Amino acid sequence: MKNKIIICVCIVAVVLGFIGTYALYNSLRGNYKADNLAETLNSTESAQNSQKTNENAAPDFEAQDKDGNNVLLSDYFGKPIVLNLWASWCSPCKSEMPYFEEAYKNNPDIQFLMVNMTAGDDIKDAKAFIKKEGYTFPVLYDVTGEAAYVYQAESLPMTIFIDENGNMVTYGVGAFDKATLQKGIDMIKE
Repeated sequence: MKNKIIICVCIVAVVLGFIGTYALYNSLRGNYKADNLAETLNSTESAQNSQKTNENAAPDFEAQDKDGNNVLLSDYFGKPIVLNLWASWCSPCKSEMPYFEEAYKNNPDIQFLMVNMTAGDDIKDAKAFIKKEGYTFPVLYDVTGEAAYVYQAESLPMTIFIDENGNMVTYGVGAFDKATLQKGIDMIKE
């Protein structure tokens, strides 16, 4: 009798585990649909039209450039910025990178900063991925996790659009398609 109760409890636990996993998967899966990203950009569009003040200031952080030099996000203020947080183990991050490379080449007036979440990634893997794919956009390495912390990056990829004065205009979480990326770029162009 005792064994039957233990078996029943185990079966119930396994079934609940599968149900919970399925529910979590379905809720997270929605974060990567282009439609949701477009809604995110639309819902924050009012930030672009509001008066730019320090309350919209993009949080500063320190990262390393490809040569290991420490740089601040604020070092790049003066031009509009597309800030993308990514990791080499992140499939959605990899899927959007060709769009960022194309946009980088077509928008010399925009500063692109592809920030690898190195605190949770391997810098060698990240550098190898960039080299293998032949990407030419600037890559920074968040070795301390500061960028992830200040932008509360709970999910990757995450892209933040910052105007030339260092104010956040909009952002999106999940992989961007070409049209959504362009929509964000248009919001920071003047």
